[in-house]
Amino acid sequence: MSDLNWSSYVGMITGIIGAVTGIMGYRKASSLKSLDLRLELQKATHDAFTDVHQIEELIDKANKSRQAVAAARRLSGSGMMKKWKDDVEEDKIQLAKLLENAPNPKENFKKCSQSILESKLIELHKFQTAVNDLKNRYIAELRLDEESRKQIREDHRKSF
Repeated sequence: MSDLNWSSYVGMITGIIGAVTGIMGYRKASSLKSLDLRLELQKATHDAFTDVHQIEELIDKANKSRQAVAAARRLSGSGMMKKWKDDVEEDKIQLAKLLENAPNPKENFKKCSQSILESKLIELHKFQTAVNDLKNRYIAELRLDEESRKQIREDHRKSF
């Protein structure tokens, strides 16, 4: 009978130790998840801040490029260029709104709960999507201008 009591005590102690280590593991996993979210949010905030502040330069570069290509093709006063200039102005207004809502890369997320971190990450993802759409548009426009330059050079060579 004493063997039976002894094994029940061992089982009870093993169960308690298992429960305690399980709770400790859960807390550790939760703190690691919060740390991962904070790191991801901090990195994404910095990337978004950097990207949004580079777009103005990209817009200006693309605008100058498009005007140079239009001048080379003698289309500076065309309706196409009028529309381009209007689109650039609209995009600068959109950029100003993005700059107003740009995340602060110095913001401290240490006191935020997981749910707040997750919601901030979702907001930041939406912001980054808007930034990327604008950025990718002007990168594509610069590529089109480069193709037009190649065509202008080719046409110029053929004329000689």
